[in-house]
Amino acid sequence: MKRILIIIAAALLAIGASAQSADIPSDPSFEMREISCISEGKLLYGQAFFPTTPGKHPAIIYSHGFNGNHKGAYQLFKVLAKEGFICYCFDFAGGSGKSRSEGRTEEMSIFTESQNLKDVLEMVRSWEQVDRKNIFLAGGSQGGCVSAIAAPEVAKKINSIILEFPAFCIPDDGFEMFPTLADVPESLNRMGMKLGRKYYEDFYGDWEIYDAISEYKGEVLIVHGTNDSLVKPEYSAKAANLYENCELHLIFGAGHGFRPGKEEDLFIGYVRDFLKRNLK
Repeated sequence: MKRILIIIAAALLAIGASAQSADIPSDPSFEMREISCISEGKLLYGQAFFPTTPGKHPAIIYSHGFNGNHKGAYQLFKVLAKEGFICYCFDFAGGSGKSRSEGRTEEMSIFTESQNLKDVLEMVRSWEQVDRKNIFLAGGSQGGCVSAIAAPEVAKKINSIILEFPAFCIPDDGFEMFPTLADVPESLNRMGMKLGRKYYEDFYGDWEIYDAISEYKGEVLIVHGTNDSLVKPEYSAKAANLYENCELHLIFGAGHGFRPGKEEDLFIGYVRDFLKRNLK
């Protein structure tokens, strides 16, 4: 049965909110290890946070956004690692100018990143400490989009997915700039990053993003800001209506990125509650 829960949260508006801390999460209850893997012949850099308590633990894999890197999950991981989750964040191949992974940004697309994520998932599943019944995919912006398109292909290997203002607008943004495939240039600069034709060319066939993501039948959490001008919240609302089991939270006044304080605390609270309810 379709179940959609939509909650609009009142967010405290902060003037001149400070930038998110990039400090590596640290606490006696967990330890960080640098762990990399190979995907499509390229080395992917990653960081894993392991609880120090023995036994098997649930795991969460976070995919960063456009021109981001593994540091985007730090605030969330500071909480979840203390609560007994194995947390893994990594840099996509060619995913940004700040990436510590191999690969050129001109070779990257949401489809190459989806393959990176599927390879990372296989690595995480192989770890002895991981409870394989409780592996969650999470991602922000483009990373949320990537997690959503990978999910149907790995549905039997994951518990559920968490999407933070997922960028389901990426194909539409491409069509707006380049009405036909013939209009797509060999390279272009987009939001501070050099992209190749590969980034857009696969959108001009039979593939449709909402058809693809709605093949996933598991539990989905989406959190989006009502004032997001980069990825309008209507994209998440449409996805919530198509997913069979989706919980959508709209944070009032939030933009593309949740500010430290009330907005960020609301997001983390929604994630913690979702994880607790879906652990097997």
